[in-house]
Amino acid sequence: MTVRTELVAADGSDLPPLEVTLRRADVDLLDPTATPAAPVLAALAAGRGEDLVLEGPIDERAARGAADVARMLASWWSTRPVSVKVTDVHADSMPGDGQGIFFTRGVDSWSTLLDLLEGGSGDRTTHLIAVHHDQGQRVREGALISGHQRVADELGLPLVVLETTARTLLDPLRPWIDVVGPVLVSTGLVASARWNRLTWSDWPSDDHSTRNGEDPALIKALSTGGTEVVFGNRRRHRHERVAHVLGHELARSSLQVCSEGTAVGNCGRCFKCLLTMSELVLAGDPDPTGGFDAPLDPRAVRSLRPLARQGPLVTPLVELLAPGDEELRRAWADAWAAGQGEPGASRWGDRSPPGLAGPGVPERVAAGLRAGTGTAEAPTAGPLGWRPGAVPLRPAFADHDRVRALTGEVATRRHAWAVVEHHIREEARDGAQAGLGLRCQEAFGPGPCYLPGILWAHDEAPVLGPNAVRALLRSARTRLWWRDDGDLEPLRVVEAIEQGCLPLQVMPASPAADLADALPDELAALVVASDDLEHLDLSPGAVVARLAPAVDHLLTGHPERDLMAGAYGA
Repeated sequence: MTVRTELVAADGSDLPPLEVTLRRADVDLLDPTATPAAPVLAALAAGRGEDLVLEGPIDERAARGAADVARMLASWWSTRPVSVKVTDVHADSMPGDGQGIFFTRGVDSWSTLLDLLEGGSGDRTTHLIAVHHDQGQRVREGALISGHQRVADELGLPLVVLETTARTLLDPLRPWIDVVGPVLVSTGLVASARWNRLTWSDWPSDDHSTRNGEDPALIKALSTGGTEVVFGNRRRHRHERVAHVLGHELARSSLQVCSEGTAVGNCGRCFKCLLTMSELVLAGDPDPTGGFDAPLDPRAVRSLRPLARQGPLVTPLVELLAPGDEELRRAWADAWAAGQGEPGASRWGDRSPPGLAGPGVPERVAAGLRAGTGTAEAPTAGPLGWRPGAVPLRPAFADHDRVRALTGEVATRRHAWAVVEHHIREEARDGAQAGLGLRCQEAFGPGPCYLPGILWAHDEAPVLGPNAVRALLRSARTRLWWRDDGDLEPLRVVEAIEQGCLPLQVMPASPAADLADALPDELAALVVASDDLEHLDLSPGAVVARLAPAVDHLLTGHPERDLMAGAYGA
């Protein structure tokens, strides 16, 4: 069944009619007055800058609301102030006893519905409302409605399906985000004859004005004498709503958040998909990409440019993602900064080689900063290392006893050396790590060697996981790597020490001498000039003599303290 509203422009020309279609089975829900059309027509008048005359019978409260809507939107959109005249105002409608909720299977609608279903009888939901509003996506929206119907059947609730042509009138004038509230509420009111409450799920966490179609003041102005338009549960922020949905099997398995894909499902590449997958990570979902068509890729996140109004969605990810998800957290921080036209943060570990035997520098730094400062972002990030003015990286305080125990076993290991290096520094193709492995074999005999097999795949994750790399390091007394210049590499030193393995950085003679002069004696012994490699003593006693002082030096502090001091200049 179709409800049709005829429209005439100020110049007397005809406009396309406003039509709302509902299923014949829902005809008893139909509001027979012109009240439901008022919000859309008020938005149309504001967009065109034309006064509005409503000739059908309009609920008194809805008439006042239409005037408020037209006034607000004309002000926000900087169009001509418009007046709203209603020729047939009737007394307030008698409210029904039902309660409807706009339902999309998105995070907000699902969490709001769960709150209502779990609440008392005063918040009883009687109908789910699905609005088909995009005429260009009829096939996709039809499939979405089928998914809504399956959920409604499982919940034992009737699904009211409404289709509106409002966007054919408003899309030429304003973006969808500016008119979403008037369109959806206006369409829902068509079937509100038996409802006293209509629940709007998308709701900001406070009363700040958004000046768009979801603005709290705008939504509040859409109530009628018979149907109160109310908001979803404000106690839950968006990321808390995701955690709420995760706790309900049907909600999680049927989650539909994507609005940009061309087919039903979740594309996994748009802002809403990447946001939701990241929020599921934050909520502890063991399979955060389940139900999405693409993996959660930090590179895709980093390419986003979130708008200022999306700050309440992005900020919890930047502030709350755990150290184990530091790459994802940094990707959101970078995306947010780029979206606001701000320079990216200078952070510890952004250009560090990847971790092989455990967490990388970003994860270690995030854990230390959170433990020491309560935040993963340092106000300033100086160099990591052991030269004067640098901030040392050390094994976590909780690992100190284990590290000392492994150090005591080093003399019994069967291999004198290992070269374990997945990273190709700065995309170099010079084969320095492989050359180092060959020289070690000639000088000390066979030893474990793990190197990247595809030179151009330097960004790919290591083939061997951390457990396998740890096993390699624990089979050797010494871990060696090549570096042309610079400081003693913090991550490689800590990874080796954590496995009871002597870390040795091999360098050209001149940079090696400069670095050794700048380091404490205990750590200067970890720097080897290339010319001296073949004369290096890797016997058990010689390794222990170098390793024990270095371990003592590294375990005199812990990253939680050092990073906090380095961040705040303490």
